[in-house]
Amino acid sequence: MRDLIQVLTLVVIFFSCNLSDKKAKNIDSDWPDSQQKSNESDYEEFMARLSANEPYIGFFAAEEKYVGTITPKYLEARKVCFQGINRSKEEPFDFVDPFIELCKEEGLIKLNEEEDWENILTTLSYEMYPNMPIFNFTTDQIIEYRDLTYAEYPNKKLELDLFIPKKPIKTPIPVIVCIHGGGFVVNKRIWFEPFAKYLAASGLAALTIDYRKITAVKLKDIVGDSKAAVRWMRANAESYNIDPNKIGVLGASAGAYLVALLGTTGEIPELEGTGGNPNFSSKVQAVFSIATPVFGPSTSPERISMFGLSEEEFHLLSPYHNTDQSSAPIFLLHGTEDEIVPPENAQELYERYKELGLDVKLEWVPGRGHGFYEGRDFAISRAAEFFISQFID
Repeated sequence: MRDLIQVLTLVVIFFSCNLSDKKAKNIDSDWPDSQQKSNESDYEEFMARLSANEPYIGFFAAEEKYVGTITPKYLEARKVCFQGINRSKEEPFDFVDPFIELCKEEGLIKLNEEEDWENILTTLSYEMYPNMPIFNFTTDQIIEYRDLTYAEYPNKKLELDLFIPKKPIKTPIPVIVCIHGGGFVVNKRIWFEPFAKYLAASGLAALTIDYRKITAVKLKDIVGDSKAAVRWMRANAESYNIDPNKIGVLGASAGAYLVALLGTTGEIPELEGTGGNPNFSSKVQAVFSIATPVFGPSTSPERISMFGLSEEEFHLLSPYHNTDQSSAPIFLLHGTEDEIVPPENAQELYERYKELGLDVKLEWVPGRGHGFYEGRDFAISRAAEFFISQFID
């Protein structure tokens, strides 16, 4: 699974850990009794949340299917892994990898089932670990609506957080759907929350969404999630004094791919998915896209195959190939030294827009790589200026 994440190359994920230094051990052994009791309570809460997410993650069913024998050593290693995931502030490989290694070393996983087992643990770790915001941003100039359900599937409910400005730039209020990156496997809506709050403090409504991950669903399903979020906002616009005809989208890396596709596929039924509000459009009116994979001419066959896409599916899911006269205005922001999503991506989409005489702007960030937008407000300040220019008559 790690190889898949690296080859996707849609997010900077560094693997500098040494597995030989991370064998499973009892991390509670030297801790005070009070800390151990707290850990036990947290572990019980984690297991309860894991049980509630069983329809989506499927860990307990997989454990029964793939693990030949549940030994005390296995249970202890599982506990250490889960406690580590529950405390992790970064991607939780440091806790998942030793657990996987122990399962292999002890011969606990049934023959030919190791890859499926690793996929389940990857989905579990990213779904369950506590994500952190991309940077710190606080304001008292917004109204918050939390944990709003925007899509429901048989095994998963998706939620969003909506931020309304106390002093909107106009009413009804233009709104921006913010979609985080993470290679389609990592991060949650809280990661992009500072971007949404920044926009709301600037007078625009904004929301940040969770979406399903590629370890559990196909790329096309994730596209459907993003479209369901737009449809939900349009369907509920009146309730929040939102202008349903002025919906923008903002994304970075994997999220940039999703918003670029939203901007170029407003009228393609095959991509709408089944997330709800089918009578409302997913068309958007403006796109701000940071470090954008565009699935254009420079995309290698290897990259395509890692998504499991046929040539026909690749074109269907390509922002580049779907660009036409109906495509929304787009602002592309890209680092000149990006080795994760090469700059050719932004250049190709820019040139495609220009060929068709569409509204497009490309700004290069000199000398910066893929994660230039993390930890500071440079990118979001550009985005706020762009959306205000698009939505103020």
